[in-house]
Amino acid sequence: MVSLLDTIIVFPVVIYTVPLGICLVFWLFSLLGIFDVDIFDIDLDLDTDAEVSGLLATFGFAGVPITLSLSILFFFAWTLALLASTWLLPLLNLTGQAVLFIAGCIVLIVSFIIAVIFTGKITRPLSKLFVTHEAKSNASLVSKTCVISSLKVNETFGQAKLEDGGAGLIISVRADTPNRLKKGDTALIYEYDSDKNLYFILKED
Repeated sequence: MVSLLDTIIVFPVVIYTVPLGICLVFWLFSLLGIFDVDIFDIDLDLDTDAEVSGLLATFGFAGVPITLSLSILFFFAWTLALLASTWLLPLLNLTGQAVLFIAGCIVLIVSFIIAVIFTGKITRPLSKLFVTHEAKSNASLVSKTCVISSLKVNETFGQAKLEDGGAGLIISVRADTPNRLKKGDTALIYEYDSDKNLYFILKED
């Protein structure tokens, strides 16, 4: 029987192995505080944003970070393609490489479609965990203090935790460089950008 490693590095499974591997590296860096979870949630123009939002809502991806949606999507697509390559494609070994290639393409398409359905069913309930509570998490937080949770903070990324009397809020923060901000430091929120939902901070003396 072909080994697992041999299967995941050849067509068609390798098509999903690569993006899944990138997702795993991203989540590793996120756990280390190097990346923000919403680093790829970029701002789009109004017309494009409406179309993309409608498409995401149709498949049930709206309301969660795109990085999470893609990670779940590629995981399901990779798993389905792996199962098909392990149990179904070997049955076609005697029919020629052309037939195997066509069958592999079909596996990729079918796996992706099924993965989209599964991902939508998972992300819909998860979206409740990413609801923004406007009364507690926007401009009213200016002049409050927070604790840095990422390894560092600069003009492009950073995260901090702010106590709100409950479980606490995780907010995206930015700061001018050079600075001495690091994980565990206490900082003062001095400005809020409503367009990007970002907080600008200074190290508290």
